[in-house]
Amino acid sequence: MPEASRVVTPAEPPALVRLARRALSLAPRGLGRFLIVGVGGLTVDIAVLWLMERAGLGHAVARAISLGVATVVTWALNRQFTFGDSGRDARAELGRYALVALVAQSVNYLVFLGVCAAWPMVNHSLAAFGGAVVATVFSYSGQRFFTFAPGRPEAAAPATAD
Repeated sequence: MPEASRVVTPAEPPALVRLARRALSLAPRGLGRFLIVGVGGLTVDIAVLWLMERAGLGHAVARAISLGVATVVTWALNRQFTFGDSGRDARAELGRYALVALVAQSVNYLVFLGVCAAWPMVNHSLAAFGGAVVATVFSYSGQRFFTFAPGRPEAAAPATAD
């Protein structure tokens, strides 16, 4: 006697998977890619810092170079994978990106200093993490709505009478 055909239905995913999917669906557009690019930028930053220090540069100069390189790399990656081209001149867009990055890093540093001043016993790594979280929110918003916001189309040249 042949076996009866069975209809196999997929099992419902575990609660943790459903929760993760729900959380991702609520996240702002491109946030996951933005965070991945940020991790890549941090990796570039640290690698360049290490190389510059091994080349004999002082830590302040090496850090300035590594931040500059990481900023250009994250701009290019965010432009390609996260937000897309804004339609602006690439140099102008990079300038806007650098401005937002500078302000975000300043926010990061000020939050770090504020936490350390308000709670002197807090672990500095936790204070740095708190600053990074606040800066990431600011940076994502600034990059999404300022740097990579679609550029306005240039006004058409006025018609001239011949």
